Amino acid sequence: MKRTATWTAALIVILGATLGLPPAARAADQTVATAGAGGLYPAGTSFMAVSVSGLQLAFGAEVHADGNGLGDFTAVLLGLSAGGLEQNVKIQGAVTSGTRNAVNVAVLSGTATLDLGDGTPAMPGVPFTATLTTGTNNLGTVGLEIVGFSTLPNATLNAGSLALRTVPAE
Repeated sequence: MKRTATWTAALIVILGATLGLPPAARAADQTVATAGAGGLYPAGTSFMAVSVSGLQLAFGAEVHADGNGLGDFTAVLLGLSAGGLEQNVKIQGAVTSGTRNAVNVAVLSGTATLDLGDGTPAMPGVPFTATLTTGTNNLGTVGLEIVGFSTLPNATLNAGSLALRTVPAE
């Protein structure tokens, strides 16, 4: 009887200590970011002489507490060439790192192939950073930097879904 009471007391102490630890002291959680969304850029937005009005976005990525990331990222900038013809710029690549800056903000980074949509060869190995901010109705904003080329203003999502979820670390 005394032995059972001792084990029970020890178990309560261990569980209490484990459950009472702040989140940072336990195994760090991961962030899962997903989107299938479309949005609009502010008037006057341009990228490499393409007048950009909108964005189509698709990605699924996992960001670990140590900053490593894994996933795929695709963005299509919807625009018009200087001659007034449709010209869509494609950024397609792999997420390799990221951070979770707040409950509603995550940053994904990696390298992509940049296709200007003008018939010139696509450029592989271009670094990108996407800043995702969730808002109401599973939408929000996306800030996109194509390193060495341009930092675009935030696109306001108006269709589809953007989600940031916390997943317990295994």
